[in-house]
Amino acid sequence: MSRPDRPLTERRAALERRIRAREFVFGIQDGLISTVGLLSGVSVATQSRVTVVITGIAAAVTGGLSMATGSYLASRTEKELFEKELLDQERLAADEPYLAQEALLHSLVAEGLERPEAYRVVKIFSRHQDLLLRTGQEKVLGLGTADISKPVQAGCVMFVSFTIGAAIPLGPFLLGVGPAALVSSWTLSVLALLGVGLFKGRLTGKPMLRSGLEFAAVALGSAVVGWLLGQFFDRFVV
Repeated sequence: MSRPDRPLTERRAALERRIRAREFVFGIQDGLISTVGLLSGVSVATQSRVTVVITGIAAAVTGGLSMATGSYLASRTEKELFEKELLDQERLAADEPYLAQEALLHSLVAEGLERPEAYRVVKIFSRHQDLLLRTGQEKVLGLGTADISKPVQAGCVMFVSFTIGAAIPLGPFLLGVGPAALVSSWTLSVLALLGVGLFKGRLTGKPMLRSGLEFAAVALGSAVVGWLLGQFFDRFVV
């Protein structure tokens, strides 16, 4: 947790790192869960290592590109909306400062300040337009000042994390460990997501063991579903 006496810029940087870490965790989780289920089904249905490897590589690359593109577009849209709201607030503060002051006053009252106290706060802030603007952005619009919308960085983080996650269950098939490949893939996937869950628990301040077990259970569940689908196609379709 950030110490209150740390410089504001350091605390913002720490927040942004946590947000990137969240994206990294999400990418690994998504890449691993989707891939282990897919490879389990293909392995059981085809009994072909080559087919499994080709499928896994294709899933890792295409899935990574898809996730990266989606993350980039979402972050870019968020950033453009954020910038538009800030520009609108700047224009309002410059052209009609009393409306900006009134909006901030209502927001402070809604958060629990008595109207006379809120009025005094707004009056003080009104002497400093930049401070009034930043406070209005946070209190009225709910827009913080941390620069969290970085489309290119978000896309790159998502692609790398997704492909890393997909590579974990694919590893045993690439190494050609024979009949034990599927079991090894499941084991690595569960252990990897257990570790990711522990890290996520530490990051969010939640119980680490519980978080780790939840992630591991999801990975195992995905693998079992893929295995069952593979059994179905092996018996009734192929």
